[in-house]
Amino acid sequence: MATLAELQEKRGGEITRRRILEAARARFSTASYEDVKLRDIAAEVGVDVALVHRAFGSKEQLFSAVLSTSKEASSQATIDASRLSADYASGFFGAGQNETLQIVVRSLTNPQAREVLRARSLTEFIGPVAAALEGPSTLERATLFNACLVGMAIFREVLGAPALQDANSADTRPLIERILAACLAEDSLVEPKEDGQTKGARRTTRTKKEPARSKPAKRRAPTKARKA
Repeated sequence: MATLAELQEKRGGEITRRRILEAARARFSTASYEDVKLRDIAAEVGVDVALVHRAFGSKEQLFSAVLSTSKEASSQATIDASRLSADYASGFFGAGQNETLQIVVRSLTNPQAREVLRARSLTEFIGPVAAALEGPSTLERATLFNACLVGMAIFREVLGAPALQDANSADTRPLIERILAACLAEDSLVEPKEDGQTKGARRTTRTKKEPARSKPAKRRAPTKARKA
């Protein structure tokens, strides 16, 4: 049976670990992967950097732990699917921006971080959204949903697209919500047909050109007979 001192030490270790994760999450969401330093995280928490290494191992392992414990990833499985598009559209702007989305965008250029993201994309991002959906092709719909989110975030954070900045949120947010809702809708996927025409696609009919009418030949005036 554990002693009181051991229980207190364990509880203190769990609190310190949680504080390290919170500090790391805040830094990874506001700075690039390369600019995040373990010693800075340790200094913010008030512990030695050796404790960070002992608790999480490498920087890559800490990054992976941050992704798996993110608030958004942990709550997606229980969220109301009908609210997903509205919640994420709202979380795209202002102080309530989706923290995990910021981490993904700021870490994509680093090879190590990109490998972690690739390995966890299904379990942390696509899978929870797919689990909240009903109907066919849930995995495909969840993938499109996440692809749109990341793509828009890149245009906002990296390319600085004016339409996606906070100043234009009133006009852009409803559009983003409709785009995300379309990705999640059961009828969002177009089914191919055997004749190559897609189901639901409009068949365009070309009007045949009428052949040009030939002009009637001009009658020649009768020639007068020459006098002998």
